Amino acid sequence: MQNNSNFCILDSYNSLEELLIKELLYSKSFIKKNFTKVQLARKILVRDEINIPIVVRNRGLINPSYSAKGIEILEEDENFLAVNKLAGLHGHPQNYLEDDTILNFIRNRYQFPFLSLPQESPESNLLYRLDRETSGVLIFAKNLEAYREVRGDFKNVTKEKSYIAIVCGDFDKEGQHSHSIKATGKKGMKMECSLDGPDNVSIEVKKLSYNNEYDLSLLKVSLGRGVRHQIRSQLSAIGYPILGDTLYEGKESARVYLHALSYEFRTEHYIFKAQSLYEKSFFEFFNLDSCL
Repeated sequence: MQNNSNFCILDSYNSLEELLIKELLYSKSFIKKNFTKVQLARKILVRDEINIPIVVRNRGLINPSYSAKGIEILEEDENFLAVNKLAGLHGHPQNYLEDDTILNFIRNRYQFPFLSLPQESPESNLLYRLDRETSGVLIFAKNLEAYREVRGDFKNVTKEKSYIAIVCGDFDKEGQHSHSIKATGKKGMKMECSLDGPDNVSIEVKKLSYNNEYDLSLLKVSLGRGVRHQIRSQLSAIGYPILGDTLYEGKESARVYLHALSYEFRTEHYIFKAQSLYEKSFFEFFNLDSCL
């Protein structure tokens, strides 16, 4: 793949920054991520050649190539597609050079015409996000009408959002847990829970099984509204961080043991449910066939 292209300029500009903003309509924040100050300050004359990186030229586009492992299709109808996301895989690419995300897989396999156009948001028609570390059910709307109807009232139309997680110790805090959650740390990469604060969010937790040999508990966690890192941060806040989740004080392991088990939504025009009841890595500690 050719990552850069040269363009011949037919007018003059006080700077490359002016050209990119005025003619290509890029925002200042976007171009500052992809060009140095020296490059942006360069004066542009008629017939000058400028080099535009592919991540700039193809901003908002999804690479049609897919280079990662095969993805299992869990459920599909004329409006929705549910895939079984692998742990360690992103749902959407950060730029055009990435070709190992769920959206790359969907574009590569299904050839939806709208996926060949610049996307309004990085997530495109994915109905929600899963952390890179999380495996399980991830749902994509095949058309804008279905996406808007579900996302427009996502909290109320989503009837089930359940996960399974493995934590260290014999879990003894079943029930509902509510916290106020805010971003903290470098670039807000970690979420911090407190009992006092506005806009509380909740999880409902049930212990499914306990492994005495490894001193591990298998939990089922149901989400309410849902915010970034919610399950991970709230389980840590009540003293039971997820196995492998070192960001939230969890014990080191092969992966972060959090899996999206089931999602269901019902709107005026759509009903869709998808489940991922088998996650191979969990079977190292628990027989999911008998636990779920």
